[in-house]
Amino acid sequence: MKPYTDDELTQKLGALSEPFKPTQEQKGTMHQSVFQGKNVRTKRRSLQWKPAFVSMMMLVSIAFIVTILIGKPNSLSSGLFAKDVTDSWEGTLMTQQDSFEVTNYSIAFDGKTMHIQNNYMGESLMGTDQSELEIRVASEDYQAKLAKMTLQEGDYENYTVKKKKDFYTITVTGENNFTYTLEKTAPRQYVGEDGIRYSVNTYID
Repeated sequence: MKPYTDDELTQKLGALSEPFKPTQEQKGTMHQSVFQGKNVRTKRRSLQWKPAFVSMMMLVSIAFIVTILIGKPNSLSSGLFAKDVTDSWEGTLMTQQDSFEVTNYSIAFDGKTMHIQNNYMGESLMGTDQSELEIRVASEDYQAKLAKMTLQEGDYENYTVKKKKDFYTITVTGENNFTYTLEKTAPRQYVGEDGIRYSVNTYID
């Protein structure tokens, strides 16, 4: 190591006592390292909480939808939570208990076929003192009301009956597809979605 003279040593000590003054290049380097590092940390933190937030929102949405479906036994999606009781309805005969303007149904479940018969005989069509025009008008009114009913006369194959609590949904597929929901009000008593009351000939699941 090269020895310093007294003058050189005094000069070096004087330089150390002066405050540090970084150059412009040093200032730029320090500024870049500090602020870029901060931005990287902020981005990493934002990326960490976003997937967790999205996952939580999806779980809440799914739970909300499932709650709605469970709370609506008459909904079309109730089949997801219903029990298939089609086999237990084999040989069952349902009979309408009160007149309902244009219907007097009897519904028979025979094997894979459901038979619907309407035994209604309207008083407005049976009067002998009515004119031909009155009979025609009454007949047209009857047909218009009957066409709006869910249940229509006929033989329907490949039906299913699904149960959820006290609700039973009859589903018919094919060209004349429809669904019809009944609520069990007593061991052998049911009420249809249209308000029609039925009794059955036997105890069924």
